[in-house]
Amino acid sequence: MMLRTLAVGCALALGLAGTAQAQQGEFDGSAFTCLQYTNGQGENSSGKAQAGLAKIWITGYLSGYYKAKGNLEIVDDAEAGTKLQSSILSKCREYPQTSILTVSMQAIGSDARKLPAMAATDFNPQSYTCGNHVDAKGGSAADGMKADLAELWAFAFIQGFKNVAQPNMVIPMENKPMLTGAIASNCAKNRDTTYFDLTALVADKVKLQ
Repeated sequence: MMLRTLAVGCALALGLAGTAQAQQGEFDGSAFTCLQYTNGQGENSSGKAQAGLAKIWITGYLSGYYKAKGNLEIVDDAEAGTKLQSSILSKCREYPQTSILTVSMQAIGSDARKLPAMAATDFNPQSYTCGNHVDAKGGSAADGMKADLAELWAFAFIQGFKNVAQPNMVIPMENKPMLTGAIASNCAKNRDTTYFDLTALVADKVKLQ
C-alpha cells in the first residue's frame, strides 16, 4: 500500500548536550541510570515497573539506531531478547551511574545484534498497525496503556535514529508529544501501515535543530 503524503511538519530546537528532565509520569532514557535499571530487576523491587519500561525504551532506541546505520535485524526469537537483556545488565553493572541512553549508544549499539520482534509482552511494532494504534488511543484503559508503550518505543526509536548522525544530541521530553503526535496523525491517514514503518518515516523526515 502506498503511503499518503507524510505530514510531519515539525522542526525542533534541541539542546545538544546535558540530561533532559522527564515530565511528571514520563519515562526518560537520558535520565534513567544503569543503577536504577539493575536495582529494578528484583521481583519485589519498587523500581520493577520502571525497569520494564527501560527494556521497551532500549529496544526502541536500538531499533532506530540500527535502522539508521542500515544493519537492523529483527528476529522472531525470544532468545534474542534474553541475549539483549544479558548484554544490558552486564554493561550497566560496569557503568552504574551512566544513563541507559549512553550505554545503549556507546556500549550496546556499537556492535550490531539481533533484536527481538516483541518489544514488550504484547507489543510487536512490525505487526501492530497504525489502525491498531489509532483505535487504542481512543479505546479502553488497557488499550490506552498499550498505545502509551508504543509511543515510548517510538520516541526512543527516533532518539536512536538521530543519534547516528548527531551522537551528542538528547531529545528533551517536552518534544515527545510533538513527535508521537506526528506519528499518530499520519497513522490516522495510513491505517494499514505498520507502526514500525510509520515511526521510521517520521524519524527520517523530522528535522532536529
